[in-house]
Amino acid sequence: MNTVLYVVSTLAVAAVLLGFPVTCSFLAHARTEHDHGPGCWWCHPHLPHRRNAR
Repeated sequence: MNTVLYVVSTLAVAAVLLGFPVTCSFLAHARTEHDHGPGCWWCHPHLPHRRNAR
């Protein structure tokens, strides 16, 4: 039973920690009425450029 409780607790903590930034970004963009375009890193995250390994 301790293992089940540990897994459930870990998943609950992960959901809270991952849900906080998602909620913040949703609230920030729900208040904007204009289209902020692809420059917005909340909506359009950019991955760092990879080195060309040739």
